[in-house]
Amino acid sequence: MVKILGIAGSPRQNGNTSLLLQEALKGAEQAGASVEKVLLCKRNIYPCTGCEDCRKTGQCSLDDNMDQLYRKVLAANGIIVAAPVYFNSVNAQTKAFIDRFQCIWERKQGLGQDVTDPVTRPARRGLFLSAARGDDPRVFDGAIKVMDRFFQTVDVNYYERLLFFRMGERGAVQKHPTALSDAFKLGEHLVDEISRHLATVT
Repeated sequence: MVKILGIAGSPRQNGNTSLLLQEALKGAEQAGASVEKVLLCKRNIYPCTGCEDCRKTGQCSLDDNMDQLYRKVLAANGIIVAAPVYFNSVNAQTKAFIDRFQCIWERKQGLGQDVTDPVTRPARRGLFLSAARGDDPRVFDGAIKVMDRFFQTVDVNYYERLLFFRMGERGAVQKHPTALSDAFKLGEHLVDEISRHLATVT
């Protein structure tokens, strides 16, 4: 069965990105996947301290909930990250989570280790869901660069985006004519794409 991991980055439990993630996971489940959602605001995640210990070992020296999250992210077939944009990038909780994947990057690039299953790796796919208050779609430019590097680091070969600007009001995506249905369809599509590629590599 395809495993989909949803990362809820927003500190708002029922904010716009949380609502989008909820629909995307429903779509993924409808398509036959097993789904799991992680609320970053409920996890104990320290910011990266730049100690560089991971350059030697590929392991982070900080003792918090990230060890569990590394395993979940690297074992999933598909990853959905839902995060709002604050000051032209992903919000603080999401950025702290992503920064801690420096040790995974070191394992791959510095130590030459596999971080995901080489057999199923080609089928790994991702989805980025985001909402922003700003009036200009370029407000997502910084967040997109962050997500590009994150997905590359965790061996996600391709990811889709669903981005909504002018969404400052809580629950604004519910008033958008297609936002929630678009998220649902992308969740379904994510699983379909993964299943199709898994069939060719396993």
